Amino acid sequence: MMSGFLIVVTLEWNVTIGAIWNGALRDRQIVSWAEQQYEKKRTKRAAQRDSAENLFNDPMWNQQWYLLIWTSKEEAPFEKTALESCIFQQRIKLQSNKQDTRITPSLPKLDLHVIPVWQKGITGKGVVITVLDDGLEWNHTDIYANYDPQASYDFNDNDHDPFPRYDPTNENKHGTRCAGEIAMQANNKKCGVGVAYNSKVGGIRMLDGIVTDAIEASSIGFNPEHVDIYSASWGPNDDGKTVEGPGRLAQKAFEYGINQGRNGKGSIFVWASGNGGRQGDNCDCDGYTDSIYTISISSASQQGLSPWYAEKCSSTLATAYSSGDYTDQRITSADLHDECTETHTGTSASAPLAAGIFALALEANPNLTWRDMQHLVVWTSEYDPLAGNPGWKKNGAGLMVNSRFGFGLLNAKALVDLADPKVWKSVPEKKECIVKDNSFEPRLLRANGEVTIEIPTKACEGQENSVASLEHVQFEATIEYSRRGDLHVTLTSPSGTSTVLLAERERDKSPNGFKNWDFMSVHTWGENPAGTWVLRITDVSRRIQNEGRIVNWKLILHGTSVQPEHMKQPRVYTNYNAVQNDRRGAEKMTDFVEDHTTQENLKEKSKVTGGTSSSTDKMGDKIPSEAMLHLLQSAFSRQMSQNRAPKKTPSEKLNIPYEHFYQALEKLNKPSQLRDSEESLYSDYVDLFYNTKSYKHRDDRLLQALVDILNEEN
Repeated sequence: MMSGFLIVVTLEWNVTIGAIWNGALRDRQIVSWAEQQYEKKRTKRAAQRDSAENLFNDPMWNQQWYLLIWTSKEEAPFEKTALESCIFQQRIKLQSNKQDTRITPSLPKLDLHVIPVWQKGITGKGVVITVLDDGLEWNHTDIYANYDPQASYDFNDNDHDPFPRYDPTNENKHGTRCAGEIAMQANNKKCGVGVAYNSKVGGIRMLDGIVTDAIEASSIGFNPEHVDIYSASWGPNDDGKTVEGPGRLAQKAFEYGINQGRNGKGSIFVWASGNGGRQGDNCDCDGYTDSIYTISISSASQQGLSPWYAEKCSSTLATAYSSGDYTDQRITSADLHDECTETHTGTSASAPLAAGIFALALEANPNLTWRDMQHLVVWTSEYDPLAGNPGWKKNGAGLMVNSRFGFGLLNAKALVDLADPKVWKSVPEKKECIVKDNSFEPRLLRANGEVTIEIPTKACEGQENSVASLEHVQFEATIEYSRRGDLHVTLTSPSGTSTVLLAERERDKSPNGFKNWDFMSVHTWGENPAGTWVLRITDVSRRIQNEGRIVNWKLILHGTSVQPEHMKQPRVYTNYNAVQNDRRGAEKMTDFVEDHTTQENLKEKSKVTGGTSSSTDKMGDKIPSEAMLHLLQSAFSRQMSQNRAPKKTPSEKLNIPYEHFYQALEKLNKPSQLRDSEESLYSDYVDLFYNTKSYKHRDDRLLQALVDILNEEN
């Protein structure tokens, strides 16, 4: 008798034949499981819009702003030194090779700190990455030298050639662009330079046809002993109303890769967090990014802001750069027909950058496990470059985290330095503690109501599976509800960290609720889970017809019984980018110099030290109104000056620095408002800004969004 085999049968199918086959198979004693395969809708995560110069000789290298160390153009020494070969052959010193590719001097000065890693001779050599997508133009001049056929397959046509299908619209460019970001060859006078430009890259063609659970599983589980990193920039529709995750087979493929991949160290799965921001989507409803097995990557624009397409969720681990507003720079890569592009966009472009950085870490330390990699990301990602955005909070382990950015911007140098085998101690064995109440009776929930569940736990203390230091937390629940999109779920840890597990979604009108859905959070990473957790499930609408019930639930704590070595001292957030990454650019904050509280806040932002979670700063009722007065006075006086001033060239226009708005609006985020810091006037304002229609100038949009919010409040 055969056992352990998966047999896929392809037939000309209709409902009757499908039912007959399923019934016949299930009746056989040797068959443990049979399931009809259905087409899954999968979307590529490039943003869909409405209608160290000369370190290398690659012509688009100087446009790769997200990899460069910033300084002024005058300091670039190319004409003086004629650097024409690899930076390692010439031993280029960082301070003599900085450049500035910003389109305006007021933009933030940011990068992913990859060049210092290259300077050490770490370029991804010996690491294999495969891109799960719509194919790979492997004969591209900038990819061919790094192409790995053993990391490639075509599951759409069932052959070994992942070459994309050409069409008049170049629809299948996505995979080639993602692969180019990772492994474009250096110094071949073509396109740009990959983050891990000496790594090997393969392509899995699986999106250019009908996608089923079996095809996804075959792709996710392809050659796990050979492939180190899987990069995926796709997922269920980012339409603000879909709830979907991996099927049975794909989930098994994830588990096999984690347990058996890379000789038992675990495959590294990198996933784009999603582009449904404009649709009000929430990546907690995407079971691929919401998985404990994937490293979910979000995006930041060149302005250091969350882009209009980005989604918020509690499962995002970190952030890399991508496109932002229409005028912002985008991502450079290889393109179809042996061409190059500088217009790659969306979280699709962020995930491959992260995969390239992880390849650098694996070259430095091939013994890293899949959990080591996640810990490294958490411990080295930067809060400071993105601190001007709303939603940051310090958890009970002293880690800064944000639903938009996870633990912050990836820092290749810090990650690789910590991954050094001489420094890094592998994390302890993973434990899993399940907490549930067997006496729980279904709880009713109606319009504008709330169900609160207190969950006391000792985190399996005294047992083999005890958890003392958290990694992931999963809340698995079955919730029946008449309008799923009106639900809002928060979970508060014993340390006081409040996390939004599910935000309301206006477009989600489904009456199907959630069935055994895992809401996953990384926001309590490093905390001790013992104590009382508080779960709140709220109907945020006023639709009187809404009703439903919480049928069952369980809390799953993932972590370790002992604290990992690197966490025995608190995380210290240094001003790593004090010079090159001054996010205020050339603009100065002068309007608030008399505001003592604001100056203190700025000091806190420039240096945040590790420690336990602290309460929100106490502010008098007078301060927010004064701040708003300053804000409006400054804004309107600047606008009046522009209206009265003689006509100037666009470069001379007076603009309202958006930092003033952030600075003043932070004061409106008072402790008296909702406990969740993401549910404040400040957060509402920023969300409205990201979704507001285009205005001629960014500052006008900020002002208009603010005025709209104030009008609504009044």
